[in-house]
Amino acid sequence: MKAIIFSDSHGNIKNIIMAIEKFKDKIDIIIHLGDYITDTEKIKDIFPKIELIGISGNNDFSSVSSHKSLEILGNKIFMTHGHEYNVYFGIERLFYKAIEINANIVLYGHTHKYFSLEEDGILILNPGSISCPRGGIICTFAILDIEEGRITHKFFGFFGEDIKQI
Repeated sequence: MKAIIFSDSHGNIKNIIMAIEKFKDKIDIIIHLGDYITDTEKIKDIFPKIELIGISGNNDFSSVSSHKSLEILGNKIFMTHGHEYNVYFGIERLFYKAIEINANIVLYGHTHKYFSLEEDGILILNPGSISCPRGGIICTFAILDIEEGRITHKFFGFFGEDIKQI
């Protein structure tokens, strides 16, 4: 099972469409981690055959929850935008939340910077921002690959119109 993961699109779905187009034959699910959850409606219309899960962020005024959990092949995934966990100041609260709910994967956004850490069997992953990177970083997203007994991820960035693994 492969998931393509986006965050912080802020109304600009051009890069999301390009990324999904590039990987659409390889992905099973699209995950949007908030800040302009309304972008997911447009994405659903363009790619109706790919499952899409979205959560709201601090810039969303939506009834959609700001966090969700799901299970894939025996892996519990906790998704949050991150603002409620003060991720600008570290990921400790996310790590403790994973322990509390027995999740082995945590996905978050909000910082607009891609990041991953695996510690004590818990993967914490931020795909960065698909449209508004901070700190001079390129627009980024991630692909999470979950197979029986194996979890891997890769980050991708936009270099003009090219998408390359980073």
